[in-house]
Amino acid sequence: MSTELKLRIVTLMIAAFTIGTDFTGALLLVPRIENAFGADITTTQWVLNIYALVFAMGMVAGGRLGDMYGRRRFLLIGLGIFIVASAACLFAPSIGWLIGARALQGVGAAMMWPCILAYGATIGPADDRGLVMGLILAGITSGNVIGPLISGVVVSMGDWRLFFLVNAVFASTAAVLVSRALPKERLEKATERVDFAGITTLSLATLALLYALDVGASWGWSSTLILGLFVLSLVLFVVFPLVEKRVSDPTVPVALMHNREFILALWTNALLIPAIFIAFLYFPQYMQKVLGWTVLEASIGMVPLMVLLSVGSIVSGRYYKVYGPKRLLLTGYTLVTLGAATILFINRDWEYFGVLPAMLLMGFGASISVGSAGTATVSAVAPKRAGLAGGLSFMLHLTYGAIGVAVATAIMYATNLSSLASGLAQAGIKMSAADQIVLSGGSVDTSAARSVLSNFSAADSEKVSVVLSEAFTQGMSHAYWPAVVSAAVGILVVLAIDEQKLQTVKDQ
Repeated sequence: MSTELKLRIVTLMIAAFTIGTDFTGALLLVPRIENAFGADITTTQWVLNIYALVFAMGMVAGGRLGDMYGRRRFLLIGLGIFIVASAACLFAPSIGWLIGARALQGVGAAMMWPCILAYGATIGPADDRGLVMGLILAGITSGNVIGPLISGVVVSMGDWRLFFLVNAVFASTAAVLVSRALPKERLEKATERVDFAGITTLSLATLALLYALDVGASWGWSSTLILGLFVLSLVLFVVFPLVEKRVSDPTVPVALMHNREFILALWTNALLIPAIFIAFLYFPQYMQKVLGWTVLEASIGMVPLMVLLSVGSIVSGRYYKVYGPKRLLLTGYTLVTLGAATILFINRDWEYFGVLPAMLLMGFGASISVGSAGTATVSAVAPKRAGLAGGLSFMLHLTYGAIGVAVATAIMYATNLSSLASGLAQAGIKMSAADQIVLSGGSVDTSAARSVLSNFSAADSEKVSVVLSEAFTQGMSHAYWPAVVSAAVGILVVLAIDEQKLQTVKDQ
């Protein structure tokens, strides 16, 4: 591997690292942002949700436009938008401003990530493709590792805004390297037309689905608006192939939709993701609400999962050609299924060791699988479609993950409330249903929770705290059932792949 190629790979890894830190790091900032602006948790949660929504809905467009008009150009534009948006987050005067700036960060990331993946699939020899893709995925997962640590440090320093300053520094560094290390491309497809109808249809379908999943729990899953959004999303997803058949230059070529191995590879990017996303969401909360750890301690507690995600990506890249994607995917999916299954039997008395085996198994298994699935997906299409393939794979990755989290959250909420009511009754403590809902998140540190507990004696408050941690643990255990089933289905999908056909075709 030449020095020039190594520099290009490092450049792509730093750009990926920038996205990775932003994606996970902001998770730990929500309580501080809530206090800073005096906003409720429903509003503050949109600091996370809007980024994920815009990122997911924009990736296909970002990948397709990058393929057409230049990946280097769109990568630089995306980095520029990301830098401006990070500065807007840093100086945000209100929660509305911050949410808007986070949406703009999502636009920048959506332009960057498909182009990064496309570069990974095309900048080196075909024999090195697995390794290059593995290194790029190691870059973004390394960012996932460092992001929460950065959050923990800046929160401990007393200023959550510094996190976005770090974002801007990383993005600026990446922009300088991209401008110097990545060569300008020879555009071969400038005569193709942008499929505005297809991009709009697919983006709106994704947006409607993800928005419904985000607000469904608070608005009611059976409410007219939520059901309407689900119906709208379904209709748009059904209409999308029909739209693509009628345009001269479709966003997703019809032949690609009928590429069996590509479709199977796409799903291997998705079926294990709920297990990982639920871990990102609930494991830090378990450490804080059940174990009593601080934000910084919880972020350090997540390091085994994050480090294995990084290391495993490199391993999968190095051995992709040696063992082939099918063996790596099968191994990874099996490990994730076993890891997720351990949470079904978790006991609060196990403390940190209740989640550590799951983090070890899922961390290594997911990294092997996601790296191999990403490489397999771009290998199943022509190089000129690499950006599109990358955008599609990670749009499905995020969308399916969001579905998994929504299902898990609904189960968590119902189980938590039921367990809390049962536990309080067994402890001989009477509490109104409204107060139980206030405490159902499992934390006794919020002002609302402290207000409820102030009505009880010190001894009864301690009993309530124990019941809360038991309820949270049981809720998390039940919430993992769909994730275990999804990962197990993924094993069947992997077995269905014909590895001999999983190769680049001349045109699609």
